[in-house]
Amino acid sequence: MGTSGLTIVRERKAKRGNKTSALGGPSESQYFYEYYVCIYQWYDGYVEKFGLGTWLVDFLCKFKDNLKNNPASYLNTGSLGAKLIKEFMTSIPIARIIPIVSLKELFAMAPNYTYIITTTLDSKFDNSIMLSVLYYDKIILTAKPEKFLGKYEYYYGQIDNLDKKSLTEIDYGDEVVNEGYFSEDQLFNKFLNDIPLTDLLL
Repeated sequence: MGTSGLTIVRERKAKRGNKTSALGGPSESQYFYEYYVCIYQWYDGYVEKFGLGTWLVDFLCKFKDNLKNNPASYLNTGSLGAKLIKEFMTSIPIARIIPIVSLKELFAMAPNYTYIITTTLDSKFDNSIMLSVLYYDKIILTAKPEKFLGKYEYYYGQIDNLDKKSLTEIDYGDEVVNEGYFSEDQLFNKFLNDIPLTDLLL
């Protein structure tokens, strides 16, 4: 069986009151998340060369460059999701869009790798798009797309497997800590740990 991969696009907003995402998530989160796209593929879900992770980095870097070089453009999560779907359907024929279900349902079926693209529209442009990767039910890295592969290589070079070093022992960069991603990752990992795993996505 191949290495499965799941790609999720979501938008992050400051939480107001006790409002939480309709899909669930950590109740302690400081943010409200709106989910837009969920795409699954059976093969090549890994991060490295020719894998889904590298493909997503390339897509997101080009997307950011196009926004930066076009003064009339602005970041829109729906537009990002639509462009991502179009690129997936033309570049990765084994990918398919799946219904967006609750997070508990989604992560009970544990793909090998999950990639979460998070946009924050009121953040500085340079930090407005972040890419996270989960190995089964644990976030192991969040970074800006242009820094993602370098940080992943550094992370992987520090350990023999993905379970020996905790999140707190890796230098993820000031933007990840200061923008609240590090603390949110820790909360999300705690949330995922409480979900009983069943089987791989169909």
